[in-house]
Amino acid sequence: MIWQTLKADDFETDIIEILREKCPELESHLKGLTRDDFSEVYLFFDYDGHQNNLSFENSETDVINEMLSNFDNETENGKLYISYPMVEALRDFNPGICGHGEECHCQLNEFDNYKRRSVQKSKYRDFRKYDFEVWREILNVFVMRISCLLGEKEIIKHDTYKDLVSPAYIYILQQDYIVEGNIFILSAFPEFLFDYFPNSFWNSCIKCPKKFAKNCSISGRFGENYIEM
Repeated sequence: MIWQTLKADDFETDIIEILREKCPELESHLKGLTRDDFSEVYLFFDYDGHQNNLSFENSETDVINEMLSNFDNETENGKLYISYPMVEALRDFNPGICGHGEECHCQLNEFDNYKRRSVQKSKYRDFRKYDFEVWREILNVFVMRISCLLGEKEIIKHDTYKDLVSPAYIYILQQDYIVEGNIFILSAFPEFLFDYFPNSFWNSCIKCPKKFAKNCSISGRFGENYIEM
């Protein structure tokens, strides 16, 4: 809805005005404010594989790809981050474990059950109780998963991450899974934190093992099991 409204006006419309108009519950929070009052805008969306709330100009239109292209700068239209499949991916992890393949993806037709599934198996169910140590565990698993998604056999370095990883590129990599009817589980929030904080933040948080788990069952992009830790 936000993207369609902005696109119809060639992205000249104040995004704060759109939110104020479309979301009455925000009206009091945004009273008297315009886009100029915000130095940065970040958008956090859940992935919707069906996209049944969008109207397509033609069957070939990839709306998510267009949105990622238009929302690529936090100081302009805003920067979009996508959680796959949804915000609950943040708690869908086991500390220090890459997931062993079967825990790293979700079938598109199982999205309705994902929220319940993520609660049942999570060690940290309540987002409000996350302290720095929990976030550090989240960030470490995120880097392991990103490394896997990139097809790397070892944990990537920070320079590689900065050079390659972006919301748009993650979406491209997800296509290998989407065409097979599933999604690679990945939270948007660790990605945002690594973008927002300086390089030293990575060094203070990431203490990953050098290699992945043995006999990982996920297909990967290089088509073989990961090396034993």
